Amino acid sequence: MVTEALVSLVVVLLVALGVCAIELWSLPRRRRRCLVNLHDEDGTTIEGVLWARRGVWLVIKDARLIRPTGEVVPADGEVLIDRARISFLQVL
Repeated sequence: MVTEALVSLVVVLLVALGVCAIELWSLPRRRRRCLVNLHDEDGTTIEGVLWARRGVWLVIKDARLIRPTGEVVPADGEVLIDRARISFLQVL
């Protein structure tokens, strides 16, 4: 009984440690300015700070839409981008 509880505790601690390690490893990739190129026909690019990942969504703060003509349009608030729409992402 005691050994089962001890093994369960060790497993929970190892899983928690693994989750923390993954989060710490991915932190440098977040909170950095980036360019997100989309699969759109017109070649839309979004520049901003990669803030978080929420499932299949990327959260971009301080975003600006860059059109192929070079026109820059600021976006209000946060921008959510579905990962399926992303062609590639450049970290600046």
